[in-house]
Amino acid sequence: MIRGQDIVYVANDWRAENKTSAHHVAEVLARGNRILYIEAAGQRAPRASGRDLRRVVRKIAGALKRPRPVAEGVWVYSPLILPFHRFGAARHLNRLLLRSLLRLAVRRVGFERPLLWIVLPHYYSVVDDLPSCGVVYYCVDEYASQPDVDGDAIRRMEAHVLRRADVAFAVSAPLVAAKQQLNANTYASPHGVDVSHFRRAMEPGAVPGDVRDIPRPIAGFFGLIEEWIDLELMETAARALPGVSFVLIGRSARPLGRLTALPNVYVLGQRPYAQLPDYLRTFDVGLLPYHLNTQVMNSNPKKLREYLAGGKPVVSVRVPEVERYSRLVRIADGPEQFTAAIAEAIAETGPERSRERAAAMEAESWEQRVANVSDIVVRHIPAVRHD
Repeated sequence: MIRGQDIVYVANDWRAENKTSAHHVAEVLARGNRILYIEAAGQRAPRASGRDLRRVVRKIAGALKRPRPVAEGVWVYSPLILPFHRFGAARHLNRLLLRSLLRLAVRRVGFERPLLWIVLPHYYSVVDDLPSCGVVYYCVDEYASQPDVDGDAIRRMEAHVLRRADVAFAVSAPLVAAKQQLNANTYASPHGVDVSHFRRAMEPGAVPGDVRDIPRPIAGFFGLIEEWIDLELMETAARALPGVSFVLIGRSARPLGRLTALPNVYVLGQRPYAQLPDYLRTFDVGLLPYHLNTQVMNSNPKKLREYLAGGKPVVSVRVPEVERYSRLVRIADGPEQFTAAIAEAIAETGPERSRERAAAMEAESWEQRVANVSDIVVRHIPAVRHD
């Protein structure tokens, strides 16, 4: 495991609404290292929404402050950049801003030649402008395919980071194959799971008040409701199974349309990560209802392992990385199969399968993932400190 190392870690907001793999990896690394966590917002231009405007205000205020301590040996800093990556002038100004702001932040926390750990590639210039002992690129998504981003600009930025990285990781086989074209030292590192956190769903416990009166059985989903969620698929299943309650937990980043008019659909909104096991406890089946677009086909759904760690049956569309778990997951092709699989999962009885699903996740903890990554990092960057 990497130990005693100073790390500049470039990822999404430290207290983001949706806890991502970047947060889990950073938390494990923070147990034995010092981390300057850079909040790298700005992959897309802000919308004229209250949420985006509040984020802009926070960014401006954060850029004027020193790195703030959030835990022992962990500081968070929010540099300000212009989120208009298609324009050369904006990219040039961003590079000048980042160079000066990050060098100052690194000095303020006492780092000299830290390890650069890049999760979001639009801060690509730091690999050239920030002195380091080495560069790790940790790719958790096909960023150029995300909604509302300048795909060509993001691809160019990511290519620059990949060419400069000493070692790279990607969360799915398609992503590994794609990134290896630019960096031969690219390895698979699938998402992990907080095993003890989600296993609480298998234990007796409190039922949140907003689901207490929802009729059972429950087919549930938690996560960001973005363009990659197939609302039409959910609507078809909800209409075909009127005796099943469909519960959606998470921030809605798109209109939900006719889905919300159905009497057996319950949209609860965002809930804290700490409470997700309590909601998962009420699920009779967990759903992965994705559009099979480029982003999804390159993905490795984190919530798959979270559902399984809680012992729950899972129904998914046919995503390549989900197929690896076909022994534990019902995989559906099309709305009819998806609906039938939900009914089959709900009819499943007995605790044996629940224990089998949870036990399968024991070897897929975030601690194990970071240990595996650490072994590879120190092989490629001998200057990194480790035990």
